[in-house]
Amino acid sequence: MRKLKVDAIYAEGHTSRDANMFYLLNGANIFAHYIKKRGKPAHVVHVPIEREVAKETGHRLINMNHYDRQSILEKYRDNRKANAHFVSMLFKDLRVKGNVVFYGNFSLGEGYNYARQIKRASKGITIYEAKNRGLITRARMTKDGDEIKRMKEVRDGVVYAFDAMLRYVRGCRVRGNGFLFDGKRKLLIGDLRKVIRRELFMRGCIDSAGLIVAQGRDAGVPHNKGRDRQPVKTGKPIVFDIFPQEIGGGYFFDFTRTVCFGCADKPVRQLYDTVARARDYAISMLKVGRRTRDVEKKICEFFEKEGHKTFLSDAKNQVGYCHSLGHGVGLNIHESPFFNLLKTNTDRIEPGVVFTVEPGLYYPEKGYGVRIEDVIYINEKGKLVNLTNYPRRLVVPM
Repeated sequence: MRKLKVDAIYAEGHTSRDANMFYLLNGANIFAHYIKKRGKPAHVVHVPIEREVAKETGHRLINMNHYDRQSILEKYRDNRKANAHFVSMLFKDLRVKGNVVFYGNFSLGEGYNYARQIKRASKGITIYEAKNRGLITRARMTKDGDEIKRMKEVRDGVVYAFDAMLRYVRGCRVRGNGFLFDGKRKLLIGDLRKVIRRELFMRGCIDSAGLIVAQGRDAGVPHNKGRDRQPVKTGKPIVFDIFPQEIGGGYFFDFTRTVCFGCADKPVRQLYDTVARARDYAISMLKVGRRTRDVEKKICEFFEKEGHKTFLSDAKNQVGYCHSLGHGVGLNIHESPFFNLLKTNTDRIEPGVVFTVEPGLYYPEKGYGVRIEDVIYINEKGKLVNLTNYPRRLVVPM
């Protein structure tokens, strides 16, 4: 706060719908108003019925019963204006002045209007305008030991679910170039998705942001979710991109493997080998202080030497390497740092960051795509730790 010249933070919302509130309230499952002055303990204003849960925030508490909100609502009638005057009362009582940074889960127009009304109703405050990365974004970018532990627990759920799905398929009977589910009907992509979801849920995880099980041509489009009614085929590459979150809101993990059941054609094997080498090359470049943009550029150069198009030579490219190398992971599935070629990208690798490394090659018209993804943590000593640490294997024997 001192570095960015922020005098106070004001945030409001529910932790289940706002990752920033989850972070600020230490995961307590409540709606609250959060106020923190620079150098002072944070205060949390809560409704009376949530007074017990509010203790889980670990902050100083203010029960809303202290204020006559009913009178405020009746006086101003307009709900947003009444809330703005309520916040101004909090600012007055806590002596909040100077640059205030605002956080909340609002539409752009609503949030802009609300912040302006708070400013009008409050004396001595200005609305802090972040010029680049916001204050909480900066704080969330690096993870401590407890955060890493929680992400590992989600990782364990992902690995178990993926292994359970592989065992499930291997237990099915092969008929022709497909599989029989329960010995009666064709095994479908949707069946694999159901197994993964069930096993994730049993281990405290939920696919709140989605789940990719994309086979053949669908695997050739990076974020194609896959078609549930499509029969699972032997020899066809399937991209499994699993990125669940702790149930109740919390930390994500991100995991991708591409597999073929039974066998794989030579072009797919060659593509897989190229992606695997790109992944290893990317890992070798991950050093503290290095710009993510520079790593992205090197990976593009690697793929182009291998004969694949990238954004380096064609900004509108949709085949070959048409997917960035990675992104940060935490309370959102996509957060800082980001890997891309944008000149405005100033992200660097630093101790405490957690991010994906997920090179891929995509050719929908040829009927295949390959992606391999690991989650990397740079610990406090600057050492690279592969949090995924799961085998890479294209062909699953049947």
